[in-house]
Parts: sequence; structure tokens; C-alpha cells
Amino acid sequence: MEKPTQLPSGQWRQRYTGPDGKRHSTTDTSARKVQKKAALELAAMIEKAFAKEPEKTETRFDLFAEQHLQTRRPGEPGGYAVSVYPKRLNHLRTLNRTFGAHNVEDITPAQIRAWWNSLSATPAQRHTLYWFMHQIFEIALDDELIQRNPCRVKKAHENGSKGRPTFEDDAVEKIYKATEEKQMRAAVAVLRGTALRVGELVALDWEDLDFLEHTIPVTKHWTPWGIQPGTKTGPEHARTIAMPAWVQDVLEDLFRGSDGEGPIFRNMRGGRLSVDGIEKRFREIRKKAELPTMHLHDIRHTALTAYARQPGVTLKDLMEFGGHRSERVAMKYQHASHERAVQHAATSMVPRWVKAKQDS
Repeated sequence: MEKPTQLPSGQWRQRYTGPDGKRHSTTDTSARKVQKKAALELAAMIEKAFAKEPEKTETRFDLFAEQHLQTRRPGEPGGYAVSVYPKRLNHLRTLNRTFGAHNVEDITPAQIRAWWNSLSATPAQRHTLYWFMHQIFEIALDDELIQRNPCRVKKAHENGSKGRPTFEDDAVEKIYKATEEKQMRAAVAVLRGTALRVGELVALDWEDLDFLEHTIPVTKHWTPWGIQPGTKTGPEHARTIAMPAWVQDVLEDLFRGSDGEGPIFRNMRGGRLSVDGIEKRFREIRKKAELPTMHLHDIRHTALTAYARQPGVTLKDLMEFGGHRSERVAMKYQHASHERAVQHAATSMVPRWVKAKQDS
């Protein structure tokens, strides 16, 4: 490093040769200050010149996503329900057609935006796929494979599906009146009074019901792969539904004509009625009731809406009653919300269409 020289302006200049082989200079108000300043600048140049570039990783998207799904298999802590896991595998197969051979580190927001725009004809599907892909990249972010999540499409998290029509109790009344089969009338009544999911309904056995305590423990659900523990939201999830008196009357009436054990809802061969089987029967009923767009699951929606309208019912109460997944902090409110559900069951009025059918 050369000696500092004083300029005509009174400033001091220090010249030095950097690690790039070029001459550099800096100025300050005194020889001591300019030497110190030059030394710091030179040290910074040397550090930058010899600093190692971070090693670039190469992680294929398909392999990384498959490893992620392996940790979410049914039965694993935080795993998907048996009915949901195959759907996620299908989602991954769809994403792999576009991104599978790419490295996670190389996928850009522009590529994701182009993929998003290519699916404009199927807004509901692309919303689900985008949500799943965003989740995968969040794992990559946690693993420090990327610095920022490339899923940045504006308003992509808004559900693109068209809103389904909602049905009030008068529609359920039409369905009930159009139902001639005793077992299906009971199914409609139970769904309306308890807000069970259809898979939870057909999984019920007579041994599950507690007529003395007026409760229905929901501990299992039907899937195409057989009866599985828990509910659609996970194998560890269960709840107890308080039966309204009029629902219990309907079930007791059905019980008197049964053998008292095994599945409550049966197919023509005497085996357990499947979700597909009960949906097929419902389609015939809705046709007769002139409600072609109504689904069996809509009765659950009607039941939850009726429960939510009760005075004092909170969001936590509604989540417990409907069996929706909630944050861990909501667990402490389960006992109180179940008491409210018992109160609702005790004061639930018999719908006029049920009473009219019972009296006939």
C-alpha cells in the first residue's frame, strides 16, 4: 500500500491495489484516517474475493414431494385420513406432469404463474392443486432449499369453485315426504338432527348407540377401503353427538324392526350400506321431490345452519358439533361445547314433517 498524499484541497488520498489487480483510491481528512479507511476497504475486497459461493443443491420436485407425502401417510402423526391420502397422491401425479423433472430450487414464480393460467378452465381443481403445491414449497423453505416460496399468484388462495345452492328446512321436508323406505326416512332424520357426515352415518352400528344416555359416539367412518377409525379429518378425531328426542324416536322405531346388532343402514343383501349405495337411493328420492341439485350432504349443511342459529352458539361450539378440524387450543372448549349440544338436543323441536309422518 502506498504512502498517503495530501491533495491541494487539503484532503488526504490513499492509493492501493485490490485483489482484482486494479488500483483503487479513497480520501479522508487526515493521513491516519485515510490509511485506516483504505485498509478496511481492502480487507472487505479480499474477503469478498475469496468467499466461497454457497453450494447449489439440486432436488427434484417429484422426489421431494413424494418424500413429504411419505411422512403424511395414514397412521403417521399428523397423517392424512385414509380417504384423503389417495387424493393427495393423485394431486402429486398431476403436478409432476409439469414440475416433476424440475429441481425445487429452480422453479420460478413465472413458471407457476404460467401453469396457473393454463388451468383457467378448471378453477376448482387448480385451487386445490395450488394449495397442495404451496404446502410442498413451504416444506422446502423450512428445509432451506429455497429462500422464498415461488407460489405467489395473487388471489390464488381464493376458492375458485362455484358456490353450491343452500337448502333450508323446507327442502329437507320435501325429501322426507318423498321418502317411502323406512330406513331412508330414518337416515334423513338422523342427518338433519345430528349433522353427521354421510360416511359417519353409514358406519354406525346398533351397538354404537346409547339410548339411555341419548348419545351417538362418532368413532369411525366409511371409506372405499373399508371402515376406518376416527373421522374424515383424521383417525384420532372422534366426538359424541347428543341425540334430539325425535331422532331417538326414529331410531328406536327402526331398531324394533331390526335384529338389533350390526350395521344400522343395510343394502339389499343385508350388508352395510355404502356411501355410494345411499347416495344412489337419495338420487331417486330427490328426483321424486323435484330437487335435482340437492345432495345428501346438504342435509348436514342444513343441520349445522340450524344449530348455528341457536342463541349463544359460538364458532367453537359449531366446530365441535360438526366435527370440523380446529386448532389445539379449541380442545379445552370441547366439554363446554358438548354440554351446549346436549342442551340443544333436549330443546330440539320435532320438525312438522317428521311429526306428520309419525302420526300417519
